[in-house]
Amino acid sequence: MTTGSSEGAPSGRMPAGLKRLLLRLFRVDERPEPPPGSPESLRTFRASPRFFWYSLLKWGLGQAGALFGLVVSTLGFLPFAFWADEGFEFLEFGPWTDFTRALGPLLLVLFLVQLVASFAVLRLGYEMRWYMVSDRALRIRYGIYSVREQTMTVVNIQNMAVKRGPLQRLFGIADLEIRTASGAGSDDDEDSLSRGLLQGLDNAEELRNLLLASLRQSRDAGLGDPDDDAAGIVVEGERVVEAAATWARDDAARPPSSRGAGDESVLAAARQLLAECRELRAAVGRAEG
Repeated sequence: MTTGSSEGAPSGRMPAGLKRLLLRLFRVDERPEPPPGSPESLRTFRASPRFFWYSLLKWGLGQAGALFGLVVSTLGFLPFAFWADEGFEFLEFGPWTDFTRALGPLLLVLFLVQLVASFAVLRLGYEMRWYMVSDRALRIRYGIYSVREQTMTVVNIQNMAVKRGPLQRLFGIADLEIRTASGAGSDDDEDSLSRGLLQGLDNAEELRNLLLASLRQSRDAGLGDPDDDAAGIVVEGERVVEAAATWARDDAARPPSSRGAGDESVLAAARQLLAECRELRAAVGRAEG
């Protein structure tokens, strides 16, 4: 694999003081720990800057809808001024009391406060989205007040798919969905441990090809699931024991004068290997159960 690099890093950053304050408030480390693997093979991918504008558009539409609902819900509490001969007069809707007179401005102030706070969280959440790839594993971390960190072993990857919706195509970004053989949950479960989602990439194909290259390299090196390795050791060990037992039976049928001095030690070693293989098989069975 290639040496470590940072690609798709966020363009522009929120003020450092505000960022430190929010990270301390939410108790989140700025950078996750690298995944297992060679440090020289580590590469860091970040969401595209266009992903921030994509997220900002969806956030803006949601805020516009909330503002519209706020105006409609408080319409009965707001006076409307119109010009009369004597000057401005107010046309009041609904019950107009001191409480309702203060409710409209209060809701507006609360809306503005959450507008600023949610924008800051949106920006920080974009900057805190990390995708790290080594020659052995992939680590995904995102979120601020609800942090999700997921590590997936490269050799367990079974399927990768690049996905783009109409709005994502407009912004030139894509999501890379990765599924592994391990984990729990149904295929449609977004929180499933067997499903990893890397959002907002402008180089999704490059990352997919990198993971494919790592997967081929790992499989060529004979790496795989530990349970599969243990089962293979049991099978191969029993084959050796069977061959040793066959040899021992044939050796016992030969005249004593034709037997070698080390035959008994070989037979004892074969018996010991058989016992160890049985213990390993029992351990694998307990792990699977």
